Amino acid sequence: MGRFPTFAIAALLAIAAATARASPAPAAQRTAAPSIASSFETFWTAARGKPFDRQLALWNRYIEDPRETLYRSVVWDATDIPNWRRWKTDGLKMRFGQYPRIASRIPREAATIVHALRAASGRFRKLLPGASRKPRVALVLSPDFDSKSGVLPDGTPILALAVDTLLLEKANLRILLPHELFHLYDAQHAGVMNDGVMPGTHLTLPLFAEGLAVCVSSQVSPGYADGQYMFGKMLGRLPASRLPAAARAFLADASSETIDPKTHGISRLHADWFEGDSKALNPPYPNRAGYGLGLNLIRRLRATHSLQQMASWTPGEAQRHMLTALAAMAARS
Repeated sequence: MGRFPTFAIAALLAIAAATARASPAPAAQRTAAPSIASSFETFWTAARGKPFDRQLALWNRYIEDPRETLYRSVVWDATDIPNWRRWKTDGLKMRFGQYPRIASRIPREAATIVHALRAASGRFRKLLPGASRKPRVALVLSPDFDSKSGVLPDGTPILALAVDTLLLEKANLRILLPHELFHLYDAQHAGVMNDGVMPGTHLTLPLFAEGLAVCVSSQVSPGYADGQYMFGKMLGRLPASRLPAAARAFLADASSETIDPKTHGISRLHADWFEGDSKALNPPYPNRAGYGLGLNLIRRLRATHSLQQMASWTPGEAQRHMLTALAAMAARS
């Protein structure tokens, strides 16, 4: 994560409409890199129509090499994913095939994200005044995610936003950005890293982290249905009548670690509860049911705790509170 200068929102505003150029970053990252939009235009001008091996070499030269640590640490999770090179190759083969129809729109999308981030950051600070005016965010290109929290090798939390994926998804930035800004805030202020997916923690931590992020997003950008805050009309939707059964099912998995101690990757049970897919991952519950269950548990906790209090809980405190709330919900008939 160190190579690509992260941007400070205030510094970007004067040039956002043109290139979404990055602003000063931590000392380890202060080699000037072009904006991701500029790098993409240089890459695609050279790579369009070329064989994949040549495209990959150009990608490495223009996209990854200036941001090497960022890509290895966050985009590809090279430390935690042993087969990350194959994953990268497969993903980029797919993405290079999509670029001909979206390449011309990527620079404008980058500028749109910067402007939306400024607006979201202002609204976010009204809810959580301790939030930074200059959140540490990097614009990247990636075939695997739209937004992703991570940690630089020096321990600095960072949020990566994938311009191309957000463009393809037609993502609602009013919903997505407050959600992701909360994950960044939670990492900086309470040590809840990587959306709650941390070594030595249990599934109750991402249950807390995602539930609170959805709740915060709904407060920062009100007016949408619950399903939209969970990134899909059906994803994570759980009627109230099914919540006790879902809580009981989750309790059976709650002591499982978020990081599989054998593979050092995200556990299968985490995928069952929190990931989306075209197929059902955890019947009879909808994919991303952990988002819906987490949101409802956070709403219960708000009867006795403020958002500011919950956002200050350490990973251990968050897990204890979620276990208590899960047990209370599971006890309902």
